[in-house]
Amino acid sequence: MNGRQFSFGTSGNPLVQILSMLVFGVLVIGAVIMGAFVLLAFLGLAAVAVVVFAIRGWWLRRKLRGSDPFGGEPGPAKSVPYIEGEYKVIDADADARRRRPGGES
Repeated sequence: MNGRQFSFGTSGNPLVQILSMLVFGVLVIGAVIMGAFVLLAFLGLAAVAVVVFAIRGWWLRRKLRGSDPFGGEPGPAKSVPYIEGEYKVIDADADARRRRPGGES
């Protein structure tokens, strides 16, 4: 061997040190920018997926709300007969007290 010691990454030359720091800085900035684009791509895909699932859920709810669950005709029937009449509101507590022995008559 020639008696020189090789130490990787260290240099006594200030120009080489400045150049290596500039290259390292450019690489770090490039990595940060690339990471930001990858993160934005994932967030964009997630947003699109949320919108697609929301539209799909809305479509299914709309479809199920307007039709018979057994595949009948969608929508309400054309002529629904109504029954008219009178009713009397009965208080359940008062009715129970009246029916108990010794209660009101």
